[in-house]
Amino acid sequence: MKVDKLTAGFFTGLWAAIAQAWVGVLPPSAFGICFISHPSDLFNWTVNKIFGTSFYVHEPSLDIPLLTVLGVLIGASLATIQHKEFKFRMPRNPLDHYINGFMVAVFGLMLGYCSVHIIMGLTYGSIIALTGFAGMMLGVTLAVLYIKWSVRR
Repeated sequence: MKVDKLTAGFFTGLWAAIAQAWVGVLPPSAFGICFISHPSDLFNWTVNKIFGTSFYVHEPSLDIPLLTVLGVLIGASLATIQHKEFKFRMPRNPLDHYINGFMVAVFGLMLGYCSVHIIMGLTYGSIIALTGFAGMMLGVTLAVLYIKWSVRR
C-alpha cells in the first residue's frame, strides 16, 4: 500500500499531537524533532532506569522518553523499502563520516540545541540561538568547502 507524502505528514502530525496530549505535556513545549537532545534523553533515561543514576533528562522525557529518532529511522527505512530504494552502502572514506557525525553530536551537545531548536530559539530572540545559528552556518560552509576539496583531489 502506497501512502502519499501529504497523507503521511498529516497522520504523523496528528499522531504526535495525540501522543503529546496523552502523555500530558501542557502547554505543549517547543521540543520539536531533535537528533541531539532526544537521543541523549533516551540514553540518560534508560541508564537512570537500569542503574538508578540521576543523569539529566528534559521535562518532556521524564516519564516516557521521546522516540522521535527511532521513529524517523523506522519511517525512513519503511519509505525506502516501499519505493524499492533500500540498500546499505559503505562510504568511500568511513572515517570522515564517523568524525563528522561525532563533531555534530559534540557541538550540538555543547550548544544544547539541535538545528530545529536553534531556529525555534531565533523566533524567541535568543542570543544563544543566534550565536549557535552563526556557528552552525560557519560549520556548514566549512564542511561544504571540505567536501568539495576532497572530491576534487
